[in-house]
Amino acid sequence: MQIEGCVAFVTGADRGLGAGLLEKLLERGARKVYAGVRKKGGLADGDPRVVPVEIDITNVEQVTRAASNAKDLTLLINNAGLNRTQPVLETNDAEAARAEMEVNYFGTLNMMRAFSPALKTNGGAIINILSILARVALPAMASLSASKAAALRMTEGARAELAPHRVRVISVLPGPIDTEMSRDVPPPKIPVAEAVDAVLAALEGEQDEVYMGAMAQEIAHGLAADRQALHARLLTL
Repeated sequence: MQIEGCVAFVTGADRGLGAGLLEKLLERGARKVYAGVRKKGGLADGDPRVVPVEIDITNVEQVTRAASNAKDLTLLINNAGLNRTQPVLETNDAEAARAEMEVNYFGTLNMMRAFSPALKTNGGAIINILSILARVALPAMASLSASKAAALRMTEGARAELAPHRVRVISVLPGPIDTEMSRDVPPPKIPVAEAVDAVLAALEGEQDEVYMGAMAQEIAHGLAADRQALHARLLTL
C-alpha cells in the first residue's frame, strides 16, 4: 500500500510509537491523519492534515462516533496498548488481566469492527501493533502475553474475513520498544524511530506477520526450531 495520499487513523498518537507514526506519515505524504488521543489537549501539532480525535478504544460509543467521522479512511493503525507487567497467578494487581484484555483485545476488536466498513468501501489496510509476547509468555508479563495472544488470533480471523474486500490485515510483533510503556524493561530496546520505519515498511512489504527487532526474530526462529527448549529458557527470565 502506498503511504503518500493515504488517510490514516492512528490510536495512541499522543506519545511513543503512535506519535512517531503520526509524524512519519505526515512526512511521507499522508493526505490526512486522524490522531486518536485520550485527551485532545495532549496533541501539539499545527499541521492542518492532523485531525485530533479524543477516543478511548474500550468505549464502544466513542469508537463508533470516531468511525462515523472518518469514512474516508484507508489505513487503520491500532497502536494503543496496555502493559501492567503482571504474572497470571501471584499478581499484586487483581484487575490487571481484565484491563489488559479490555485494551489489547477488546479495544482493538472495537476499532476493527467500527472501521472495517469504510475500509471495505475504500480499500486499504489495518496494522495491529501486537508484541512478540503474543507467541510466548515471559512469566513476569504473562498477563500481557495472554491478551496479545488473543489479539493475534483475532487478527488472523479478521485477515481472512477482509481479504475478499481488498483490505490487508498486518500483525506487527515487536520486542520491547523504547517508550514509556517499556520503561521498566531492561535493554536492549528498539528505538522509536527504528520501530516507526519497520511498521511502515511492513505496510509496503508483502508479509502479513512481521517480527520487529532482534529479540522478536530470535524468538520466532526458536519457536520454529525447538519450541520446548525456547519455553524452558524463557521460564528462567
